Amino acid sequence: MEHYKPFSVTQVNRYIKALLEDDALLNELRVEGELSNFKNHTSGHMYFTLKDTDAAVNGVMFAGHADGLSFVPENGMQVIVSGYISLYEKTGQFQLYAIHMQPMGKGALEIAFAQLRAALQKAGLFDPARKKAIPTHPCCVALVTSPTGAAIQDMIKVISERNPSVSIVLAPALVQGANAAPDIARAIKMVNDWGKADVLIVGRGGGSMEDLWAFNEEVVARAIAGSCVPIISAVGHETDFTIADLAADVRAPTPSAAAVMAVPDASEVFAKAADLRRRADRALQYILSENQRHVQESSQHLQRTMQNRLQFYKNALENKNALLEKLSPYALWKRGYTVICDANGRSVRTVDSLAPEQTVVLHMQDGHVNAQVLSITKRG
Repeated sequence: MEHYKPFSVTQVNRYIKALLEDDALLNELRVEGELSNFKNHTSGHMYFTLKDTDAAVNGVMFAGHADGLSFVPENGMQVIVSGYISLYEKTGQFQLYAIHMQPMGKGALEIAFAQLRAALQKAGLFDPARKKAIPTHPCCVALVTSPTGAAIQDMIKVISERNPSVSIVLAPALVQGANAAPDIARAIKMVNDWGKADVLIVGRGGGSMEDLWAFNEEVVARAIAGSCVPIISAVGHETDFTIADLAADVRAPTPSAAAVMAVPDASEVFAKAADLRRRADRALQYILSENQRHVQESSQHLQRTMQNRLQFYKNALENKNALLEKLSPYALWKRGYTVICDANGRSVRTVDSLAPEQTVVLHMQDGHVNAQVLSITKRG
């Protein structure tokens, strides 16, 4: 029996691998099945098992392809995987190397939208409490959109017609394609760093879900939520709805509607101002009239009070004068009484303060008399 040199395991595996990779059918496979044992490695590679009721095959999707997925694969999800079959030499097992993956039934973009919406909702990016109010009278409006699209022309026209004094600043950005989302986020940051815009409109005209997908990316949602400048989202038509709409402070159904929301009609503002002025004039006239009436009433009340007080003091003075009149020595003189004073002018009240031959003055109503005491007789 002739002996041949044996193959090494490595040689066998390489031979089998070459056979598998050279097979035209196994090089362009589309396999459908249920995901299980799914693991999203920190390296960015995804490992999984694809199975049906009778069989299973291990699979891997490397980070370069996994980064392009528009949804997050999960265990139990029915998917279609496109790729090729090859041998993993270290274990000697063949596996499916995935190039592309898409959900079965429900579209990948719809699943991605639902997954991101739930994650950002949980993170609080859509919380009404963090929404900022749109200023009522902005001086400067910034637009983050394509400089060549129809949306920019519509917004400029509407803003200029409503209030020509409002400044319009364009922060140009891609609004469609693989690089659109980071470009939109960059433009939003640029407007915030500039710091002179009062309100910011982010949007574009209508299109398919794929066309609008940049506004469903997490980087755009976080840029909108983190903006210090109030943002109005204006993506597509009224029926279109994006993650950007949820993150924005206000959603507008169209770019033109966003321009209407951002800038008040100057003619309406002037009319309202004129009406407010008329109302203010009427209110001022009423206040002046009321104050004048109040002053007049207060003056009349003060006058009556003063007259009453004067009459009170007049009556009191007359009473005191009457009392003084009764107590006055002049009143005694009028009734025939005489006041006796000694030589020093002190009143003499008793005979004990007099002495014979003492000189006294007798004060009467019409004059006084100098007299001398001849004798003193005490009563009783």
